Amino acid sequence: MNADQLKDEQLPEIGEACRDWRQGDVFCDGKTFVFDHGWSPQPVGAAYGAVIISQSCDASLPGRERIQIAPVVRLEDEDDLREALSGRRTQYLALPRIGQEFFADLDGITTVMKTALLSYERAPGVETDQEIREFAFSLARRFGRFAYPDEVVECFKPLTEALRSKARKENSPMGKVLADVHSFRVECGDWSTEPYALTLIVILEPARVTSDLDDIGDCPEDLARLGNKATGERIGAYAAYLNRDGLSQTERYFGWQLLADAWARRCEETATARGLTGIVSSVTAQLTSTDEFPMSQYLSTESLDLDYLSDSRKAPQ
Repeated sequence: MNADQLKDEQLPEIGEACRDWRQGDVFCDGKTFVFDHGWSPQPVGAAYGAVIISQSCDASLPGRERIQIAPVVRLEDEDDLREALSGRRTQYLALPRIGQEFFADLDGITTVMKTALLSYERAPGVETDQEIREFAFSLARRFGRFAYPDEVVECFKPLTEALRSKARKENSPMGKVLADVHSFRVECGDWSTEPYALTLIVILEPARVTSDLDDIGDCPEDLARLGNKATGERIGAYAAYLNRDGLSQTERYFGWQLLADAWARRCEETATARGLTGIVSSVTAQLTSTDEFPMSQYLSTESLDLDYLSDSRKAPQ
């Protein structure tokens, strides 16, 4: 029997077995490999099995003989676990159905024949609509990141490193503030022409600030006085201000707007300090929320995925 005949003989068996396979399914004893410097395959992440990374349509189609899988890992470090669960580590995709501490490790993706998985027990790693959407979103985010120019990376790096450090301290003023931030995006009118005039877009979770600007009065005096501080001090002061109890919608709006402005200002100062103003001419801020940010602008902006620079933000709810 030649190879083509063997393939035809196996196809019905493969088709029947894989019709229910879905992205996020875990094969409890599945194996993944990476090639070493001598092109010899080395097993990785074998302890907890492997998870399907391919789209569900590809995983379940009988005619698709190969499939992409990734090792399942267990994160035991509390900081790593917290960041992965919040979506700030795009290397890891949560698998809540097998345990809160288990994740797909996208650094070890392997392509295998589907027949290699037939003898292994399969269980869903994600099951609810929300879990399935978050898994797919996180996977797309990992491989769809925009390649920022090096000079832009340099401008944003001090800010993103600071945010990463503060995000780990969830009970700190800045940690609590960052819990209300859904994501960051960057807008540039023309990436092909220098210098770049950038807009740092801070996208909050729904209902964190009012969207009716007609109801917003003047900036409170005590908040305006904080503008006399150095940028780093202002950022900390605005975070502390936003943690006050009983803030009015005006106080909350201006607190957030001024914090976003200070974040952008910090990036501008970095560009100046590092002699990059010929590449990055300005960085301004825009404050919005997930229920107000228009699709048209989403399509014309790039995610400031903090894992690309230092960390990442959580997937949309």
